[in-house]
Amino acid sequence: MKIIKSINNNIVSCIDDAGSEVIAMGRGLGYATRAGQVLEETRVEKIFRMNTQTQTERMKELFASLPEEQIELCTHIIAYAKETLNKKLNQNVYLTLTDHIGFAIRRLQEGMEFHNALYTEVKIFYPQEFAVGKYALSLVRKELHVTLPEDEAASIALHLVNAQFDTSISETLRVTQVLHDVMEILDGCKELALDPASPYYDEFIIHLKFLALRVFSAEPETRPEENFVTLIRKTYPVEYACADKIIAYLETQSNHPVSDEKRAYLAVHICRVNQKNEGEKNE
Repeated sequence: MKIIKSINNNIVSCIDDAGSEVIAMGRGLGYATRAGQVLEETRVEKIFRMNTQTQTERMKELFASLPEEQIELCTHIIAYAKETLNKKLNQNVYLTLTDHIGFAIRRLQEGMEFHNALYTEVKIFYPQEFAVGKYALSLVRKELHVTLPEDEAASIALHLVNAQFDTSISETLRVTQVLHDVMEILDGCKELALDPASPYYDEFIIHLKFLALRVFSAEPETRPEENFVTLIRKTYPVEYACADKIIAYLETQSNHPVSDEKRAYLAVHICRVNQKNEGEKNE
């Protein structure tokens, strides 16, 4: 790889063997270097290959504007997230999350503090990502001596969700708000009594989350299993009616049709956490 320019003492932009521009990080990589110099690849600790040249330009501008310790810290957080979540993250997360954390720190230093209106929903629907967010806050506090508000754990979590599903942050926020509304619809189904202590409750929440994400991403519908749908509708009429309300709301918000099969599967998940249904079974 050949160096194009030094961004800071530890980061340079380069041309790789395929002729693509990449950003390389390593201790002292950018110190006393010049354009055209061959990069000692044994000194490279991390290479950033962005999806587009526009993203690469934004990344270079961002890295040039931030303290080196912030960039290294964010890279550490993302590595921790990949290992902890065991999920593939879109390369763009290095840009979006680093930018967000840098902005959050500046905002705090300027005396501005914002609250995440979806804090509770993020804790419920994305507990693993929220835990990574909490870890990130503790690392910022330890390494940078900056105490960010706990709401930032939820904001960091949303960026990680966004990176997993390759959606925009606005779409992730929208889905999370919809999930909040879905919980209100469930609360309005008076024939139900959801049991958070149920061993199936976490599975139910995960099903809701992925259902919403798939509906908003316009995932192709499979051919419905008519016999299965009919059986669930007859066996669990209360749960199916509630599932129907939720699906109707998701269709309205996403402007995408949802199959009756998804209604039936949602009804089954509702049934498993319906305390009233359990009571009837035990009588």
